[in-house]
Amino acid sequence: MPHIRSWTTPPTRREITLLLFSLTIFVLSYNLEASLGIVGVRPQKLTSSYLSSLGLGAKDPGFDPDGRRPKEWRDDLEKLIVGDWEWREGEVSGVARGSAAASGSGRTGMIYNFAGNKKVSRSTQKGDRGVSLDTGVTVKDQFIKWGKDLPETKVVVHTPGYSILDNVIAVNGTFFVVANDWTKVPKIGDIASSSLDATKPPRVQDWHILTTQDAAEMFGPYAAKIHGTSWLALGKAEAQDPYTLLSLFRTHASLTSTASSASYTSSTGLHIIAPSTSPSDPSASAPAPLRLIFPHIPTFSSPNVPPGPGQDPKAHPPPRDRAYIGVHPLLSKAILPSLGVWYTEDWQDLADMHVPFLLERVVVADRGAAERGRSHWVTESSRTDDLKKRVAGQEGEPVWAASFIGLPANPSWWAPARAALLRYLHIGDGSSDGASASASKGSSLWGLTKKQHTPKPVVSYVSMQHEPDGAGARLAGADHERLVSGLRKLEQEGVLGEVHILIGNGSVPAHQWEDRMSAIARSTIVLGPYGSHLADSVFMRSPLEAKPAVKKPDGAAPPAPPPAPLLMEFFPPGTFVRDQQFAVQALGIDYVAWWNEMYFSGDSLPNVVSPSTAPGQDARVPIDVDAVLRTVREEAPRRVA
Repeated sequence: MPHIRSWTTPPTRREITLLLFSLTIFVLSYNLEASLGIVGVRPQKLTSSYLSSLGLGAKDPGFDPDGRRPKEWRDDLEKLIVGDWEWREGEVSGVARGSAAASGSGRTGMIYNFAGNKKVSRSTQKGDRGVSLDTGVTVKDQFIKWGKDLPETKVVVHTPGYSILDNVIAVNGTFFVVANDWTKVPKIGDIASSSLDATKPPRVQDWHILTTQDAAEMFGPYAAKIHGTSWLALGKAEAQDPYTLLSLFRTHASLTSTASSASYTSSTGLHIIAPSTSPSDPSASAPAPLRLIFPHIPTFSSPNVPPGPGQDPKAHPPPRDRAYIGVHPLLSKAILPSLGVWYTEDWQDLADMHVPFLLERVVVADRGAAERGRSHWVTESSRTDDLKKRVAGQEGEPVWAASFIGLPANPSWWAPARAALLRYLHIGDGSSDGASASASKGSSLWGLTKKQHTPKPVVSYVSMQHEPDGAGARLAGADHERLVSGLRKLEQEGVLGEVHILIGNGSVPAHQWEDRMSAIARSTIVLGPYGSHLADSVFMRSPLEAKPAVKKPDGAAPPAPPPAPLLMEFFPPGTFVRDQQFAVQALGIDYVAWWNEMYFSGDSLPNVVSPSTAPGQDARVPIDVDAVLRTVREEAPRRVA
């Protein structure tokens, strides 16, 4: 009979051996991947091994240093989401091998990786095009390694207050002009003004000029590049008016003053002016601007009101008023669809990066500099016969007129802007293209001639009667009612085809703004009390847009161009300013100023006398309604295009 052992009996040698063997097998099996790694076997190899088929070693090995799963674990879904690109240690993903260099330190440090001779191992059908696979500026193109060879600033065109500069550097909110020969660039005070006081030249922290050597030491060997043309309006909100955009456009148009221009809409936006000659010459092309920068105007003019005590913090905040930039928000979208608008917050984002930004081309508008340089708007070399008869800047021209007087431009420079607006409003330009077009419109299906529709004049009266106090001058109440009644009567008599009574300042909802601009663009006569609310008159048909008359084969004289539209502006007796007059006459549109029953036009305009009305008060303008209606009756029919 075998000996019976109790549970306290010490284990035998056989039992101890079985226990140690079992523990060893358990530890090795439970940590199989780590165990095999000790002897040099990669865990990824287990996915295709016999152990994997048994369910051993199938644990996810984690991610590679590039953030993706190991190749043995990747599937089609991961390739679809993440991609199948090559990555090397120390390089930015998707960028070819090159020399990586660091700029800055700590949290502000950045890595720049510039392309070498090798290309990325990417599909040949999809090149490395940054945010776009086939067009546009690449991520790589937005960084520059200039070493010590910084690009010098080039002055393309310049008159005091209005300049086009290539290669302007912006760092920490300061603009830098880089030039070794300072005699080849204008004085900084002729380009811009102080951000605190527009009557004074810029401070060092506003604008500065450096040599290439000083700039290289200050900025380092790297920079970010802002491609394309940037419009820069340096005034504050209270200095803006509708002529800011007009003067910037006029300055931009000076790039094509020596070439015949045309306009068209490309797939990426509106290409404003494209000369037909010398297409290989970069200076002969003036593509549309990509951004309009207001560094001293915040996005909103009203403050951000946080929720008060007891209010729901998640509730939608009250709407805020957008800052005034001189024009209706839809206007820039209509005539310059590729234009983005930057405000103080956007500009501050760039300044806070503490990185040099190279602006490829900048069109600068600064009225303070233009005012200080009035006597230099026109140089002897740029004087025309008309300008030689007078001293520019001394006859009451508005300060924004510097770009018109001091810079050349193609006569039809404004045509692309008006054409873009007409396309936006879905209306034609109102002009017929020869007799063939007229004949085709007058033919019926059976070849019989239909009665031609005779166009009738369109009159738009810009009324300020219902605008809030401080919005601008307005007619006396009785004169306003009589003028509206008289225009309606002319419409009923058939003298006028359409009469539009428009809201004054143009700050209206989108659909009302479109109706307003459609009426003005088709108008034969626009009339109203003086002020910038008449500035949209520049979108009336300009005779300078007309195509040159072509002599007919039979030797007959070409038809005379249609007469110009007319702007009629009402002033209190003894007051006259030239803003509207200068703008429309620069486009070939006729102009008449009224003092009660007296009207002035051409060379008989009165001297400039600023309004004497106190700020916040609106002048009541008296007019002789009968004299105005009589002039409308006489002028409107003969000005129909």
